[in-house]
Amino acid sequence: MKDFPDIKELKLLEKNSQKNGSGIVYEELLGIWKFQYVWGKELDEIKNIPSSILQVLSAKLELKKKNKEDQLNFEIKNSINLGLLNIIFRGSAELKGLRPLLTFYFEELKISFSNFPIFSKELKKPEDKKMPFFSLVGISTKDKWMCARGRGGGLAIWVKS
Repeated sequence: MKDFPDIKELKLLEKNSQKNGSGIVYEELLGIWKFQYVWGKELDEIKNIPSSILQVLSAKLELKKKNKEDQLNFEIKNSINLGLLNIIFRGSAELKGLRPLLTFYFEELKISFSNFPIFSKELKKPEDKKMPFFSLVGISTKDKWMCARGRGGGLAIWVKS
């Protein structure tokens, strides 16, 4: 983990973001983020098996502007690739609060093989209290990483590509 903070630094960033906000702004989040590592809810060690699997599957998170004037809403895309097989979730995301939280939901699931669609399904928006989110912990535009804690409690780090 050459250019990433260690778990102690990330927990300090998280504590500070809970108290004072992370300072992460809309424009910094735009782009394609490649998954790197995940830590469990309570553990201070990287979860090697899930991290390795998501790295092998080239897990990515993409955030795009929904429209030019809007500085809160994104188009979100989560994807994994296994050779020529692509699985993509597309939907909407919104930046909320000082911390901030990036709440999101997926509207569509698409599976394709070598750019040929083989499955597509519309997805229902979950109830507000069941909405998935990332609590944005920290970001480094210099080293191009972002860290967030998900609704399930895992702490993840991504690198901007």
